Amino acid sequence: MLKLHIPPLGEQHQADLQALQDKVNQQADYAAQVAYAKEHWRKKPAALFADHLKPQLAAPLSGNGRCVYCEGSWADQIEHMRPKDFFPEQTYVWDNYVLACGPCNGSYKRNQFALLLANGELHELRRPRGSAVTPPPAGDYALLDPRVDNPLDFLWLDLNTGRYAANSDDEDSPQAKRADYTIKILGLNDRDTLVRGRQAALYSYLALLKSWCDEHESWTEAERQFRLQVFHQQHYRSVWAQLVQRYRQQRLRADSFATAAAFIECFSRAPEALDW
Repeated sequence: MLKLHIPPLGEQHQADLQALQDKVNQQADYAAQVAYAKEHWRKKPAALFADHLKPQLAAPLSGNGRCVYCEGSWADQIEHMRPKDFFPEQTYVWDNYVLACGPCNGSYKRNQFALLLANGELHELRRPRGSAVTPPPAGDYALLDPRVDNPLDFLWLDLNTGRYAANSDDEDSPQAKRADYTIKILGLNDRDTLVRGRQAALYSYLALLKSWCDEHESWTEAERQFRLQVFHQQHYRSVWAQLVQRYRQQRLRADSFATAAAFIECFSRAPEALDW
């Protein structure tokens, strides 16, 4: 996961969303708002969402349009980070949208969500069939929000194994709890295809970087631009971001993965790559 930089909506599109949200908010009570939001989301205006909102959400995604969560699959679904089943007041709120893949949105995250309460407890929101439809308690969101949070501050990628862990020495800290919850709820370590993909990405990035270091001076400007385009279309962009961050923090040398020395050499020879 990487932090997203999504520009604000234009005034007309924001007004269109607000008009849809107003209809949710005008329902008689919270339970009615939940029912209305669930029913009418399926009838949302296709022109607004497909023609305008989805392209704007897709524009900043890495890897030529990969899922904001897993970075492995094609991002083709608008995802409510805060589920409309629990937060109907955010059904048509632009800041609650990201673009995700079907497996992340429909198989892993679904409507699962948790809050960090004031006492430090991680409270998972559940609504068993037939139970009362009541608002969630007050609390901070546990799931990382890539539109607000920088996932690099929370998630540490083991470059040997391709698996994530909390980027914190205090496993009871809110930072660690949010990281652990995000890893768990999105299945970031449970899907072998993602783990292997991150491992493969490490070597793909090294090959591209070494090629740049060894050959770019002999390339034409058009060739350089083409190679950079290929680089930016790679999947698992967070692997590269972790490498750059650790190099800048002089932590890369301490990592035990086999190619650390090669990355350090290439970054020292081509410091411009740190800004890719």
